[in-house]
Amino acid sequence: MEHRPSESLDAQVERLGARMLRQADDLADRMAARIRAAVPRYGSDAAVSAEELRRTCLENVRFIFGPLGSAPALSSPESRENGRRRARAGVPLTAVMEAYRVGARFLWDRLAETAAHEGVPAEATVRAASEMWLVLDTYTQHMAEGYREEVTAQTLRRDQERSAVVEALLEGRLAGAELWDAAAILRIPPQGPYVVIAAQVTDIGSHALPGAEEALRSIGAASAWRLLHDTEVGIARLPRGAGGLDRLAAVVAGAAVGRVGVSPVYGELKDTAAALRLARIALHAAFEGQAVTVFDRAPLAIAAACAPEVMQRVAHGVLAGLDALPGAQRALLLETFGAWLDHGGSADRTAAALFCHPNTVRHRLRRLEERTGRALSEPRDVAELSLAFETDRRLGRAGPSAEPAATGD
Repeated sequence: MEHRPSESLDAQVERLGARMLRQADDLADRMAARIRAAVPRYGSDAAVSAEELRRTCLENVRFIFGPLGSAPALSSPESRENGRRRARAGVPLTAVMEAYRVGARFLWDRLAETAAHEGVPAEATVRAASEMWLVLDTYTQHMAEGYREEVTAQTLRRDQERSAVVEALLEGRLAGAELWDAAAILRIPPQGPYVVIAAQVTDIGSHALPGAEEALRSIGAASAWRLLHDTEVGIARLPRGAGGLDRLAAVVAGAAVGRVGVSPVYGELKDTAAALRLARIALHAAFEGQAVTVFDRAPLAIAAACAPEVMQRVAHGVLAGLDALPGAQRALLLETFGAWLDHGGSADRTAAALFCHPNTVRHRLRRLEERTGRALSEPRDVAELSLAFETDRRLGRAGPSAEPAATGD
């Protein structure tokens, strides 16, 4: 390129850019070859074909050297689309960025080589290099943005697909081969044992079990979830080994922000809808003192939650004799009875748990017997009191009772 003393700096830079553009086809060929040799993921046609790579390199050369000496490019739709294509092809972003770095180094070397060969003044060469790197930065940034946009879109589509499949399973709309397809989409084994988890949502749109999927995965339990307006529901495959349900329940308890119900264990995905109904019953059986209720492990609690109106009336009939007591005294007698049940009917162990004397426990239990007309030595009476107790603490004091009397019995 002949140096013209009267030529402006912009014109010199523009002429250098034009000289580079005249080599565009050769530069694209050599640039593509350099990338294929330097970046393993580009070394074959598996991820990016030779034709596709060469076309992208040619776009790159034209985009970079076309505006030299004039207005540098501030946007690159082509590069953004290139990023999307690489994401769709499954090429890691790190590999794409490495390819861009290799290409940038190649183009800088060729620019410097051409400038030296053509006798371009140092000032014009520095100016051209500055503009080239500015455009390269824009090109690379827009490629990365396009890549991330596509990854985000793919993630959203996968989440929507998984959510739709979970919904279909929960509603019992899948059968036969569709169940195997569903397992593949949800990335859970096609055979159980499974459980359904139903967790109470505190606010519409908020998660009841944040981080549960990752926490369950850490113990080898694959799961898939759907957020509903009132509950967050998950299908989980139990982890292998002994105590799988116990480990799952412990993880769920650690992630829960409210009450949770866990269905009985079942073996086939086709039974998910039925398991959901039982998980919801277990959810209704949970309460503040027992946030996670496993259906098969709390029969009295499940019985109390199955028919709330009926069980409230039954509980009121059994516990009606306590209604005349002040609320704190009534609660104390029931708390003592619950602790007595939890400790195998032992007054000594109950006393240790409640930090009181065994005689105090016995005195409270006698008052409970007197008030309810039921004897703790009679198994049937204990069963009735137990069911009433479970109903009372989950569903609250219920039944057509009058206001508690202010007596100090």
